[in-house]
Amino acid sequence: MKLSDTRNVFRLHIRPGGADADAAVSFAYCLAENVLGLGWAVGLPPDARPTWNEYVTLANVQYAGENGEAADIGRVRFLQSRVRPRDLIWTRDTRGMYYLGKVESPWEYHETAASRAADIVNFVRCDILAVPEPDDVPGKVGACFRARSTIQSIIDPTAVAYSQLLWNRLSCRNDYVVVPNGAQNIFSYLDSETTEDVIFIWLQRQGWLVIPNSRKADTMGFEYVLINRETRERAVAQVKTGNYPLDREDWKHFSQRVFLFQASGLYLGAEAPSVICISPSDIESFMRIERDIMPGVVRRWLDHIDGVRDQH
Repeated sequence: MKLSDTRNVFRLHIRPGGADADAAVSFAYCLAENVLGLGWAVGLPPDARPTWNEYVTLANVQYAGENGEAADIGRVRFLQSRVRPRDLIWTRDTRGMYYLGKVESPWEYHETAASRAADIVNFVRCDILAVPEPDDVPGKVGACFRARSTIQSIIDPTAVAYSQLLWNRLSCRNDYVVVPNGAQNIFSYLDSETTEDVIFIWLQRQGWLVIPNSRKADTMGFEYVLINRETRERAVAQVKTGNYPLDREDWKHFSQRVFLFQASGLYLGAEAPSVICISPSDIESFMRIERDIMPGVVRRWLDHIDGVRDQH
């Protein structure tokens, strides 16, 4: 993946902790004011525009620890020091709808009756767009929302590139240039969670039902358990991306049938009747033929790759 614009991408929880705010009120304020941020008010008049050092001095007084130590304003400091114009921020509302914001300003502090009520006084100005479909959100991004921290970086290169690609599509602008490397296949642009989704769909189209509860991050050795719709046969599936090979020898002793998928086709060991290695080219063909039932992340990458190829 080659990026010509290596801006950063973040995940932000809108979680008010002060005044009478609740998350719905805070989110509505962010959308109305085109800002994304957090609280930690220090009691300034509406016309005050403190510098960062002035804010820190006031916060250390307002939020000093029990023994007089400096305030723990790490979340505000992260926003001020790390988030820059043209970065992107993922967030979501209380209904679970995702939004993507393009940062338009560095850190600001502004305290009004409305911002105090919303507990959004430290912020960056943003152009904020709704992400229309849940499956437009890549797995790596969705996983970041499970963390409790208020704000964090999304450092996965594919997730960063996809965020920029999605912003371009949603905004109908080319604010970011994402250049695919023609030597790589579609799986170079899909994270592990999305690749698992594709194989999940392919297996179901082959007549295998996936037991949802078996698909857990702590599952040992395989991604999910399968039951054949017609024969009631049980099976398991393992999915790997990148350059991590799968060895048939590790699976031939399973009592169930085993489906293996390695996105780069890296299969080792002698063939075994109960171990089925799925061809990446077959899955790519499946994605293109069945584009309409693919996750939005897959469809957007296919459209982008095909569009770049058409331009050449």
